[in-house]
Amino acid sequence: MSSSKDGNNVNSMICIDLDGTLLNRQSRISERNQRALKKCLNQGASVYFVTGRPYCFTKSLAESIDSRIGVISGAGACYEWEGELIENMISDDSLKAFVDCLELSSAHAFFKGLHKFYTHDVYDKRFLYDAMNSWFSPGCQVESYTELSYASLREQAKEIHKILVYEEEKERLDVFEKHVSQIPGIQVSRYNDISFDVTAAGVDKGHAIRDIRGRLGIGQEWVLAIGDAPNDMPMLREAGVRIAMRNAKEEIRLFCDRMTASNEEDGVAQVLEHLDSYFPLHI
Repeated sequence: MSSSKDGNNVNSMICIDLDGTLLNRQSRISERNQRALKKCLNQGASVYFVTGRPYCFTKSLAESIDSRIGVISGAGACYEWEGELIENMISDDSLKAFVDCLELSSAHAFFKGLHKFYTHDVYDKRFLYDAMNSWFSPGCQVESYTELSYASLREQAKEIHKILVYEEEKERLDVFEKHVSQIPGIQVSRYNDISFDVTAAGVDKGHAIRDIRGRLGIGQEWVLAIGDAPNDMPMLREAGVRIAMRNAKEEIRLFCDRMTASNEEDGVAQVLEHLDSYFPLHI
């Protein structure tokens, strides 16, 4: 594909967000995007789905396309390297402090681990995945515990990769976010006006990419990232080639080097079909 000074092949890392980027409005990957992903893999690129979605969904989606696709899920809290699953979980103390804060708010929260999810809310198919177990790959089955008391949340919610928070009143969410951001051991990433993610401190999409890039032994200039939302910023900062979807938030479009078509127009495929043009011939 490309070569280094000593003539050895240099691998590249392709990092692709899912919602609003690779997935269309029906949460599907088009045939054109699938062909483009496989072409990159066949050229020797390392392709990663990089998302806030949980491992169960992301891994199963990747395997439905090509088993060579890697997974960075839970906003960087859970990712793969050569068969090893690397998990960065929120500490028990931070989780309990979060529940204390949650109890005083009107926000909704969904605590997501590898196989178990917890919430004080009723079952909500937008954020829970039990109904997809029949589609999930072996080893990706999940179980949700809903309508828990806050006391039960403090007791049961363990080994959590990410907490998804939403509140339809933006001003109330802003206040809650400020309180949560003060809890030691966690960090917050916002991706729209009514929702944000909570992960362990120092854990985000960029953290995972940085680790994997180091293991691959490639420079930042060999990383290409495509995204659309503010929570993609850590991923884009780690990339030498930064591409925004046409449907991306303005701050993402301004930050990126280039823009491609929208997720409804196979914008990802339009980039990947011409992958060689995005990387230097020599380092």
